[in-house]
Amino acid sequence: MTSVLNPAKTAEARVVLLPHVSWGTYERLLTDLSDYSVPHLTYDQGKLEIMSPTAKHEKVNRSIELLVRNTALEMNIEVASLGSTTFRREDIARGFEPDSCFYVQNEPAIRGKLALDLLVDPPPDIVFEDITSSSINKRALLAHFAVPEVWCYDDESIEILNLVNGAYVKSERSSVLPCLTAKALTDFIAESLTLSGLEWMKKVRDWARQQKAAE
Repeated sequence: MTSVLNPAKTAEARVVLLPHVSWGTYERLLTDLSDYSVPHLTYDQGKLEIMSPTAKHEKVNRSIELLVRNTALEMNIEVASLGSTTFRREDIARGFEPDSCFYVQNEPAIRGKLALDLLVDPPPDIVFEDITSSSINKRALLAHFAVPEVWCYDDESIEILNLVNGAYVKSERSSVLPCLTAKALTDFIAESLTLSGLEWMKKVRDWARQQKAAE
């Protein structure tokens, strides 16, 4: 039976959950949709979630990317943003397309690569996920990929989770980008929804410069 969550509305994501989907079907869908940025597919041992994001969802994603990029620039830290790149492993029958993801500590390991194989290459250091609409336990799924840090957004605040002994533990501060706290992330994302883009960007860069000066 197909489950449809949050039926099509202008303010809500459309999420469809399909059970009993084979790995082959999942891979064929990835191939057919490879030229499109949406929908996002998540595969978890036979369950396939198909999600079409909302305008707010995408605005928050872009803000997270700009926040990380500009903070890293001011802090003189190398960061590779891979957006919603598809990550999958047939051996564990799981795959995901994050809302946003970043390589920081492992950036040298993937530099220059145009395709990644998670049997060989490391997972992203940070994955950002809007968990408000998902019908799959993203935390458990990401733990199977050994993603070191996950930022979960629940439509109001961001929670930072670090992988410890196979499970995620809440933290007030990023272990990958220590200048970023859960409060700073939450405040900046809230402001990105109300301020003009230019005003918001100036606040981010001024704040990042202050963090660099305080080192």
